[in-house]
Amino acid sequence: MAVLMTVSGVLTLRRSPLIEAGKDTPVDCVIALRGNPSHGMALSTGFHYELLRKAQALLGHPFEIRLCGREESILDSLKEGKITLAVLPAGDSALRCSNGLICSRMFPDSAVWVVAENGIISSKALKFTVLGLEGRGDWNNTIERFTPSYEPFSRIKNRRPSWPCASPYDELIKTTAKGIGWDWRMLAAVVWQESRFRIEARSHRGAEGLMQVMPYTARYLQGDDVLLDPERNLEAGASYLRRLMRLFSGDAASEDELMRITLAAYNAGEGRIRECLTLARAKGLAGNKWDDIKAIIPDLRDGDVMIGDSVVIGTFQGYETIAYVARTDSLYQAFKIIAP
Repeated sequence: MAVLMTVSGVLTLRRSPLIEAGKDTPVDCVIALRGNPSHGMALSTGFHYELLRKAQALLGHPFEIRLCGREESILDSLKEGKITLAVLPAGDSALRCSNGLICSRMFPDSAVWVVAENGIISSKALKFTVLGLEGRGDWNNTIERFTPSYEPFSRIKNRRPSWPCASPYDELIKTTAKGIGWDWRMLAAVVWQESRFRIEARSHRGAEGLMQVMPYTARYLQGDDVLLDPERNLEAGASYLRRLMRLFSGDAASEDELMRITLAAYNAGEGRIRECLTLARAKGLAGNKWDDIKAIIPDLRDGDVMIGDSVVIGTFQGYETIAYVARTDSLYQAFKIIAP
């Protein structure tokens, strides 16, 4: 029996809320908030992802959470039983005109959770879940963490750096940074640079999540590509950073130089930065500083460069990578002010 105390009384479920699902059958949840206004909450997708994970613990049932596909018809998928629960804007016109669906009460970002009337989550189970989340002691804190945009330079410019946190994921970032020996504020700078703390971020090349990790990189480093999950994405990105630091540790003149070379490789790819170091040394530079790499990048902008009789280095514009390293350092300085 599940008993939940609410403001209005006691809600009792004599059976598991997910009465139609087998114990090990995952609940397929889809978040469909991309491109929709969040009514004052900057990071709605991350907010609902965290709530769904807490709902999973509350209900004692596995959840599989993903983003809505670009051509996916969410309401039809709900009615046909292809998915179990969807997170949608409450003002979605199609939702208002659709029968056979049950909506939760509206969340602070004006989104609702939607299930099918004949689905495995009943109306009572949905109410139980939402009330259970709102009754948690961390409810208000969760809302506060996902409401700001966290733009670091604006925070400093407007003399409002002292929000309770530097990001919605401070504790995860701190734990992850400790594992690779970084100042957590530098890792926060990388995450902001990559995704603006948006778990739904996706590049045109297919990189995903907080640290914009490619799925094949995640599979190689940690055996899966669960990149929507903040913790798994941070772990994958940190694993790649750790690998890059090992690869270039014998090339860098100092820890600071290793950091800059690692950041460049994270942006441009390890092969490209290795080629730049090779060319720098061929031109008589020490090849152990980021400035050495920047010095030879202009030589790669007009076409292939040959070293000796066999080594050919392809065209590399490098503007993005140079800006990436400089901006990440600026962001790091900003986060040190925000979180001294």
